[in-house]
Amino acid sequence: MIGELLFVGGIGPLEIGIIVLIIILLFGATKVPQLARSFGQAMGEFKRAKKEAEIDYKKFEESVAGDEKEIPKAKVKAAAETKGEEVNIKEVAAYMGIDTEGKTEEELKEEVQAKLAASHKSD
Repeated sequence: MIGELLFVGGIGPLEIGIIVLIIILLFGATKVPQLARSFGQAMGEFKRAKKEAEIDYKKFEESVAGDEKEIPKAKVKAAAETKGEEVNIKEVAAYMGIDTEGKTEEELKEEVQAKLAASHKSD
């Protein structure tokens, strides 16, 4: 009665025994330990790859979070500029991740303002 309750709808000890017997018949008694060892190594590789992927994902999340923290600092610099304080627009643009090569200060100001406006919309 208890055995029936434990294995209702699942694989019982009889089914497991039949599966083991079929594996032994198909691969032979000498190959079963090698198969088990190979399976164990494959599981180890899978776990190692999973840990590496999790670490890479966490590093990616941290880098994205770091980028989001940089933009408010650039907003402070841009705000200082509007108050008349001396701020180097190239420095602000580079800090915000805008390419400054070959651009005039006016072009950089427009790009900084556009990026700030876009970040205000997302807030």
